[in-house]
Amino acid sequence: MLVMGSSSTRFLTQYLNTSALIRALTPTITRNWGNCWMFELKVFQAKAAQLIADRYAFFANHEFRPRKGKTPRPYFQALSAITGAGKTPILAEAVAQIRAHFGCEPIVFWMSKAKSVVAQTYSNFSGGGKYSGLIEGFRVVNASELNPHMISDSSTALMVLATTGLFNNKDQAAGQLNIYKKDADLFGNQSPWERLIERFDGKQRRPLVIVYDEGHNLSEQQSEILGELEPDAFLLASATLKLPENFNRSIVQHIRLWIEDVGDRAIFSKLGAVDEHGDVSAKMFITTAIDSKDVVDAQLVKKGIQFDGTTSTMETCLDDLVGRMNLLQTEITARGLDFKPKAIYVCKTNMTDDGGRDDHTKPFHQRSAPPIRIWRHLVEEQKIDPKTIAIYANLAFIEGNKPDMVNLFSKGENDFDNFSEGDFQHIIFNLALQEGWDDPACYLAYIDKSMGSSIQVEQVIGRVLRQPKATHYDNALLNSAHFFLRVDSKPVFEESIRNVKAKLQSEGAPIEITSNYGSSGGGAEDLMPKEGIDVKLCHVHADAEGAHEAIADIISQFPNFEENSPNTVGQAHSATELIDLTHLDGESPKTAWVEVGHTNPVRLRWFIESALRVRSKGAKAATDFQHKKFDVRVQVNSIAHKQAEKAANEIVSAYYDLTELVYESMRPFEFGAMRVPKNSSAFVNGLYERYAGFNKFELPFAQALDTVGLPWHRNPSNGGFYIPLLSEGDTASFFPDFIVWKGDKIFCLDTKGSHLLSDAVARKLFDIQEDGKTKIQLRFITEGKQSALRGKAIPGGYTVWKMKSGTPASIHFDNMDKAIKECLR
Repeated sequence: MLVMGSSSTRFLTQYLNTSALIRALTPTITRNWGNCWMFELKVFQAKAAQLIADRYAFFANHEFRPRKGKTPRPYFQALSAITGAGKTPILAEAVAQIRAHFGCEPIVFWMSKAKSVVAQTYSNFSGGGKYSGLIEGFRVVNASELNPHMISDSSTALMVLATTGLFNNKDQAAGQLNIYKKDADLFGNQSPWERLIERFDGKQRRPLVIVYDEGHNLSEQQSEILGELEPDAFLLASATLKLPENFNRSIVQHIRLWIEDVGDRAIFSKLGAVDEHGDVSAKMFITTAIDSKDVVDAQLVKKGIQFDGTTSTMETCLDDLVGRMNLLQTEITARGLDFKPKAIYVCKTNMTDDGGRDDHTKPFHQRSAPPIRIWRHLVEEQKIDPKTIAIYANLAFIEGNKPDMVNLFSKGENDFDNFSEGDFQHIIFNLALQEGWDDPACYLAYIDKSMGSSIQVEQVIGRVLRQPKATHYDNALLNSAHFFLRVDSKPVFEESIRNVKAKLQSEGAPIEITSNYGSSGGGAEDLMPKEGIDVKLCHVHADAEGAHEAIADIISQFPNFEENSPNTVGQAHSATELIDLTHLDGESPKTAWVEVGHTNPVRLRWFIESALRVRSKGAKAATDFQHKKFDVRVQVNSIAHKQAEKAANEIVSAYYDLTELVYESMRPFEFGAMRVPKNSSAFVNGLYERYAGFNKFELPFAQALDTVGLPWHRNPSNGGFYIPLLSEGDTASFFPDFIVWKGDKIFCLDTKGSHLLSDAVARKLFDIQEDGKTKIQLRFITEGKQSALRGKAIPGGYTVWKMKSGTPASIHFDNMDKAIKECLR
């Protein structure tokens, strides 16, 4: 806040409320640590929710918070994330943390445009639902169940779920919607909407948080009506900030002006709202943007998209898709997985290929509508059970000409629920399932873009992007979405790919895209390992047995604390500092800290587990917190809290120091089908006949490696063999570029990764043992002369990194053949 005095002396008031920031780091409810815990946030999800709550805490507790008269203006946050990132659990956790900053229990008005999305959210939040543990302590109701007692009962947090259609009516006075109808018997001659605006508990007005899933649907009318509720906060799940003008004017613009006034770079930096130029950014403050790489690394979405384009007939393209589905099923079964791959078929509904209208009065076997043609081909030619096929579209029929075996859902009142219960494997639709239907088992998509179809491929990407079981598998096909595009010409195919790449690039998604164009998808083929090459490779396991005893000792030595004792009570403080801008070189005044009350008590167990969750899932899994001494409720900034932080650091250190990488001879790695373009490079000694995807260094390296005469494999990073990395974070996997078999030893050679690894991590990687004997040896090969593992290389020759006397050491060679020979020594 910049203050201008009459003597031209200017002061910058630096406001820092540590109470708000510290409390934002704590959950607001006691988590259920027993069998009822349903869901655990990924590291990036927990950080995003915490950031939203941190920003709210600073905004809501700031002395210069924007106001309209005496009424504080609402906080606003847009959550921007790629499909599959888990926006719902992030927002649920954020709401649970924001709840701590209210004087009484809040009302959360959670809404979405699609009825199907609301129904799914209600199921997930209700008792026993997937996300119910995140909002423990909330009463969850549909808007139709709302009554005056729920609104006035400030002792219980309330979550109300509704579609935007509940209130989105221009003429409220006409009472067209139930929420605006006055009810003398139930609401005392008020409408439910009027009670929500009032939300009086007898002493004060209850806080209100509005959460808008699919926030890109927010309209001028909706924002105007929602503004009547005077909420404390708006949380929108939206990938775009193209907000209605009146919303920008009444809410966002005031936050922007407030940010300009506060202008504290240090505090906004902590809140992730300082750009690359070091300037405070209002846009960054009002947007929590999820890095798509974090979503991919957390294995929530697929790592690649494979496109096959053809100008052939619909039926031929469908055959290609079914063939790929059968191949996926083979790979799934080989790994003992218990799900079936699903496919969607996107086409026009009642229009024929030539743009004419299908005659819906004809018998079913004479119909030309694309959904019917697809259905007939799947059933009659591919012999697929019609019970596994669903058509979700307003497909026209006359009475008596739809076979009973055709499962048709026409978007009626209960059609989505009935469709969801069917668990169909083949779904034919016309974009009607754009929002609300999410099935991670959906692997394949047929899209008909022939005859000038307006269907945009990028609109469908999200339906096929989620990863089954939130786990990446050891086969690239199982980590990829598979699209089959029927087009009129190659330019149409190429334009579709460009649009998809542009969309993913705009979202920052590091998803590999491969495309093949040709008749019947003839640009690529699925290869299996060559016959006659007998090689064996097993998975590598991070064995924490050696760390268990040390971690158990840390836990056993952890002191016992008593609730409400001096050691479990934390004092919150706030500080205000005045800086004279005319004497910036002078001595800074001593900051005056003022006690402002106690922080929110939570289970001691939560502090340690939260610290471990952000740093190491492995360390967390190796730690047993069941002792009752961790049930005690303690406050932030207390001695007990600090002791928990110290213990978490010791546990992580013990885990990394004492965990070893072990070769699991009883758990073989499966080399399955690999999709490779037909014009890719062929090799004599490669495990597969051909390989693709080389960079300018990898291709000559592979060619030189092939002349050695040993069996080798180009390891794909989107579904190949990996070695666990004993390092912090959500992801900890290293995919070596090449694997070579020499006698009873396996060499993993990597041409790009040395600069990514610290000495400590590399030391674990270089020598992986089985029963006390070296089984896998890792070698890094870099271009140029390099003397430090992550140092700068001098041009010329090649450097090989290997372990010597327990330390990574470099050896320089003037040609590649000598370097490869040393790698395999």
